[in-house]
Parts: sequence; C-alpha cells; structure tokens
Amino acid sequence: MKRIVLILAMICATIANASAQEIFKEVKRLEKQAETFANDTTKNINERKIACFKYDAIFYLIDKGSQEGTFTEYDLGEQTNAMIDFVNLFVKRLSQTSKAKDKDLLKAKFRTATINNSLFNDVDKEVIYSYVDNDKFITQFSLDTDWVKALEAVTK
Repeated sequence: MKRIVLILAMICATIANASAQEIFKEVKRLEKQAETFANDTTKNINERKIACFKYDAIFYLIDKGSQEGTFTEYDLGEQTNAMIDFVNLFVKRLSQTSKAKDKDLLKAKFRTATINNSLFNDVDKEVIYSYVDNDKFITQFSLDTDWVKALEAVTK
C-alpha cells in the first residue's frame, strides 16, 4: 500500500513539474516574441515600444520572481497573462478615446493601478519606474506590479 501511495505521489510531482516547465517555456516564448517584435524595424514605432515594455515587464517578472522563494511558475504565468491583458486593454481603450483630457485621465488611471499594486515591493525606484515618467512611451507603468490586481483595479 505504501508503495502505491509513493508511486502516485511521484506521478503527481512529475505532472506538476512538467506543467511548471511548460508555463515557464510559454513565458519565455512570449518574452522572445515581444523582443523580436520590438526589434523589427518594419513595424510601427509605437507598437514596437509597446512590445519593448512587454519584454521588459516579462524579463523583470522572471528576474525578480527567481529571487523570491514563494514565486512559482504558476504565479509567473498568471502575472504574465494579466500584464499582457492589462497592456492590451489600455491600448484598446486609449485608441477608443478621442479627447486629450480623457486620454490623460485614462493614462493616469492605468499608471496609478500599476504603482499602487506592487508585487515584490522593490526599492530600486530607478528600475521599476523607468517607464512611469518616460514621455517617449505610452505604457507609463511600473515594472513592479501585481498585474492581476492592477487589471482588476482598472476593470471594476
């Protein structure tokens, strides 16, 4: 009986490990895809800048997540998906907004959602706020963001 329980436990651990590996591979693929798009000079410059932000945000999640003992591959996948949804929603809403005042309000709402929902509580403000006050990018968001909470904040 003990042997069966041990075998079942090993199978479950193997499946969980394979899933974690698949999530990590997918996140790395998304990171590479964003990097490739950002470097493609045939693409629109604003779309390339958005891809650049996505690449940096994924890189940051992988880097900081690897330093945290409690940040799992599942968390990485969940945060990456929420970040992509957050950025895509922002771009969509921005394109649907015509008045400059409304655009500024929308930008402020999304920026604030990223600043107020820190994931790692990183104190390196130069890195995490590198996009926040950068007028060359429409994605003026903090890199240290709990993207799930930030997405929830802008959709309620």
